[in-house]
Amino acid sequence: MSIDRYLAICSPLRYPSIMTHKLCVTLISICVMIPFIFNSSMANVFVKLPLCGYVIDHFFCDSTAILKLVCVGVDITFFTLSAILSSIFVLVIPLIITVISYMFIVYTIVKIPSEKGRQKTFSTCVSHLTMVSIVFGSAIFIQIRPSKGYSILTDKIINLVSTAMAPLLNPFIYTLRNQQVKDSIRDKVKRKMLLSCQG
Repeated sequence: MSIDRYLAICSPLRYPSIMTHKLCVTLISICVMIPFIFNSSMANVFVKLPLCGYVIDHFFCDSTAILKLVCVGVDITFFTLSAILSSIFVLVIPLIITVISYMFIVYTIVKIPSEKGRQKTFSTCVSHLTMVSIVFGSAIFIQIRPSKGYSILTDKIINLVSTAMAPLLNPFIYTLRNQQVKDSIRDKVKRKMLLSCQG
């Protein structure tokens, strides 16, 4: 999405010739295959761990939850390093690509002479930036949280925000860019307020 926004804002006249169906399919395939490959390899690594517990105190099989079930005395250094390496490829590289593309976007927006043009151009990015903040923010928090002094409940809530709330909020965030949706919501809120004042 950040590459799409970059092309649409920084090269609007060339956008249709660059963002072809083939490029879209390629970008989507990369976004699906890289996490699939790394998660599959992580699952293969974790299958080899001797587990002494059977209940994962989590919503899903998170690597930290699985590592807590490993028998005492088993060296988990390799598995921890594998999880860190996987996080770098699945989290850090896409974040770097997103940040770089938005640096170019901001540079392009700043060069737009009219205030209204800058505002309209930036408004096309706000919904994507909101989703990026939710997904990457929670994922980064999960990865850099202290190993001691955090509760399992906090971990569960942050994971829930990352895995469930982002897809749930996605349609709302992207439709709020639509002026018709904004007008409809504004009218309904005004009607509600009028009814509550009259009642």
